[in-house]
Amino acid sequence: MTMRKHCCLFLFSLVTLSAFAQDLSVSITIDDVPNVHLYAANGNSSGLLRKLDSLNLPVAIFINEANLKRNNAFDQNKKLLQSWISKPYITVGNHSYSHPNYGEVGFEAFKDEVLKGEELSRKMAEHAGKKLEYFRFPFNAMGKDSAEQLQMRQFLNEHHYISTPFTVESEDWLYTQLYEKALNEGKPEEAKAIGNRYVELSLQLFDYFDDVALKVTGKRLKQIYLCHDNQLNTDYLPVLIQKLKERKYRLISLSEAMDDPAYQLPLYYHGNWGFSWLYRWIKDTDRRRSFMRTEPSDKEAQQAFEALTKSKK
Repeated sequence: MTMRKHCCLFLFSLVTLSAFAQDLSVSITIDDVPNVHLYAANGNSSGLLRKLDSLNLPVAIFINEANLKRNNAFDQNKKLLQSWISKPYITVGNHSYSHPNYGEVGFEAFKDEVLKGEELSRKMAEHAGKKLEYFRFPFNAMGKDSAEQLQMRQFLNEHHYISTPFTVESEDWLYTQLYEKALNEGKPEEAKAIGNRYVELSLQLFDYFDDVALKVTGKRLKQIYLCHDNQLNTDYLPVLIQKLKERKYRLISLSEAMDDPAYQLPLYYHGNWGFSWLYRWIKDTDRRRSFMRTEPSDKEAQQAFEALTKSKK
């Protein structure tokens, strides 16, 4: 092969790899907003919201209005919620009023949770010139069977809600409890190690689900990352976002992510388990389970969390 052909192949490879890398994109979504306990502990200031202000990227939040009543500072907590909703980079979503599991409480109770969960948020969103059009199921539990799922899907459609999926989630709700325990016990190095492990597992999961997306849909997917309003993300979500940027991910809005045709694919899983939509798009049950068995996990963190949970009983 001539030197010229070698150079052409090399340049073609660089262009191909560059284009492939540019296909990486993710929308950051945050559930269980607002965290009023952190707000009160930090002198009526949200550290996570301050960090997001400085990052200059689109974020979607999913609100549980019952959180506003989790302490005695309801009026202050309303101001916190208003400050979240008023940010121009934030898309507003409903996460139900008090975060019940739809598959456990049933249709009648859950539809009331949807409507009660929008009473303040919708008014605040309209005041900020925004729509409240996204809904995410607590626990991503969409119903115990296909009939229950269809019934709620029709209800959400009638109320002009878009049911919001996710593709990547890294158990930040688990890590944050270990993280906060270490901080409370005056063990900053242990807390730092937990935070770094959260970031590392998240990056492994992005690699994994990017690969699964290629195998399931035949192309790169606009990923949707699910995390929560907690102390861990206050300190480490900016770290994770920087690492994703270094890997050439574009940080995109939820609406841009949802424009990906993959999110119109049929769902073949009709149980109540809250796993990634990439698994739900797999028709063959054995193939789905095979992918799930190879998903990266942090067994040590899971065992530590189980021990922590037992110690509280």
